[in-house]
Amino acid sequence: MPGSRNPLDDILRDVQTDTDRPTAAVDVSFTPALDKLNDHQRTWLSNWIDAGYDSRRDLLLSLHQMQFWSLGRVPDGWFVDVCSKPVPLSIAITSENRFRWREDPANPGTAKAERRQLAAKYIRPAFRTAYRKLRTEAQQYTNEGERVEEVDSTAFFAMRPALDELYRKQSDLLLALLDGFEDMAAVDDWLSRLDKGTLGELHRVEPDFDWKIHDQRGAQQVLLTDDPKYAQERELWGAVYLLPAYNRAVERWAEEADEHREDNTGETKSSRTM
Repeated sequence: MPGSRNPLDDILRDVQTDTDRPTAAVDVSFTPALDKLNDHQRTWLSNWIDAGYDSRRDLLLSLHQMQFWSLGRVPDGWFVDVCSKPVPLSIAITSENRFRWREDPANPGTAKAERRQLAAKYIRPAFRTAYRKLRTEAQQYTNEGERVEEVDSTAFFAMRPALDELYRKQSDLLLALLDGFEDMAAVDDWLSRLDKGTLGELHRVEPDFDWKIHDQRGAQQVLLTDDPKYAQERELWGAVYLLPAYNRAVERWAEEADEHREDNTGETKSSRTM
């Protein structure tokens, strides 16, 4: 009503003028880290909804990055579906390459609406969960007296610098797969490095991954032959094997990092069943 007094005005006035009041820890210690995460999430979502991707390779690399913004909270099988089934591929890929997956793909407006629905169903809830988890860790940092200048200066992921290293390892391994290999010695070296990138989680996706490569001549052709049809098969391998394993690795890392921090403070936390 005109002339009525809004109690929020008094609250805002107190916040703006009371210089003697100590600054709240939430404002000083971890809001920038949460803002940084939210900015990354919003940028990714904007590209997913508005732009889409030129190719499945670009889609794979972007979904891999999204796993870190969500701390592995998007279901593993979703990555397989989006990168292997014709309908979601024709929705996510917005260049002329979409006709490779469907002869009659949805028109651009419908495809954009579908991407928005997928974001609402799978991606944004996972981002929100990751935000809450980072908020909890930020409170732990605050309680331990760490400064935001030290925590928020990481190059990749706010307050979790080790995730930067994990991302780089995973990215290198994924790119190596997509590009193919010169010989089986290079393949063996790549297989030996997979445990570092997946934290051993590839075993839960495909326990016989290494053996099948060495046992099947066709699998070796996929990895060693520079041909478009084999490049597409390597992309499929990235979607079916690596992305699910990567996703589990990120989620496990986040869970075990929290357990380790709580153990250091003398508190206990039951391990999550993986």
